[in-house]
Amino acid sequence: MKIEVHGGAREVGGSCIAVETDSCKVALDYGTKLESEMKKLPKDFDAVVISHAHLDHTGSLLRLCKNNNPTIVGADITRDVTVDLLHDMVKIQSEKGNLEFNDSHAENVSACWWSRDSVALPGLSIQLQPAGHVAGAKITTVQAEGKKIVYTGDFCVHDTEILQGLRLETLPKKPDVLITESTYGGKVRPPRKELVKQFIAQMELTMDRGGNVLIPTFAFHRSQEMAKRIDTAIQNGILPKYHVYTISNLAQRINGYFNYHKQLFTKEIKAQKHPFNYRHVKHLYRTSQIESPAVVICTSGFGHAGASLRLLQEWCEDKDNAVILTSGYLPPDSPLKTAKEEGFFKTNDETYDVKAEVKQIELSGHADQTELVNIVSKVKPKRTVLVHGDLEQAELLAEKIGEMTDVCIPQQGEVIDV
Repeated sequence: MKIEVHGGAREVGGSCIAVETDSCKVALDYGTKLESEMKKLPKDFDAVVISHAHLDHTGSLLRLCKNNNPTIVGADITRDVTVDLLHDMVKIQSEKGNLEFNDSHAENVSACWWSRDSVALPGLSIQLQPAGHVAGAKITTVQAEGKKIVYTGDFCVHDTEILQGLRLETLPKKPDVLITESTYGGKVRPPRKELVKQFIAQMELTMDRGGNVLIPTFAFHRSQEMAKRIDTAIQNGILPKYHVYTISNLAQRINGYFNYHKQLFTKEIKAQKHPFNYRHVKHLYRTSQIESPAVVICTSGFGHAGASLRLLQEWCEDKDNAVILTSGYLPPDSPLKTAKEEGFFKTNDETYDVKAEVKQIELSGHADQTELVNIVSKVKPKRTVLVHGDLEQAELLAEKIGEMTDVCIPQQGEVIDV
């Protein structure tokens, strides 16, 4: 058996890892890097296993399904959200003049999808189990030729307000190889409850001074989690009544999937009839509909485009306003990154001074260093392969786990014999 890393080596995004035996070959994820040209990944797989719906794990399925009918394995909700995200990707690419893909290629992804947690292929078996991180995210275990590989995809051990974290005790023990993300391999975060308190406190400060709050986020899971957090806080009297909006047609459609699949979430969510129909959060179609002062949850999550960029431009120069960043990772070219670190940002040769308060409170769905060390400690793999993390983060994690397991930080295209 051998492992080959086609994407996600020493970088965040574009995940794709091949596992090959004498009789079978599977891909673990089939992603793309959103701000880069789509890689030409191999297509000769007996099956493609998708850990979760984010495009850095699914985006290259458009190319795979353009002229092929592959076997794609993953959760029901992952299929539904992935197809919507791919339709959105086609739309954005078409607006940029790239007509390589169309909506039929996204629909073919759905037609090729197997929704199941256990798959048998020639001489190889695959099992999936919940990973935390986002709705439908899965840990994948591959067994073949007397060997066992566990692939985490993106995972989260701690519980969030809407989703239970990964239960480490349920994972297979002593695999030959653990392939794990290392996004925050060098970072230790405060407890989740403390971070939520910080978030609420920042909201209260801005509301007290009558300011607008911009919350750039992702249409899938993070938007729903954020809207539910604020909606519940207002309902319980923790936050005052305020204009609160979401602006993302994609996020609005995904709300429907979350209501339909509410059994994936916490006991509190399951007990509600339509948990993602909000009482105090209203969906808008355009920024011109906003009644200020307001809290706006909108895409894009990195501020490159859409409502988040427009509102950043409109609101950045007022010191009463606030921008709350809940992602720990921001790409180097993100306007939000320079707004936070430099106090200005540029778009189309225009420079904006940022006087609004910019706060980063990492309500991330990724494991931090403590959780990453814990998974190695509990699972006890013979060898651990670190992917989906910048080299610096992977190296910091490698230092922490080096006495527990043999560690590999592969380069792009590197082959690992098992």
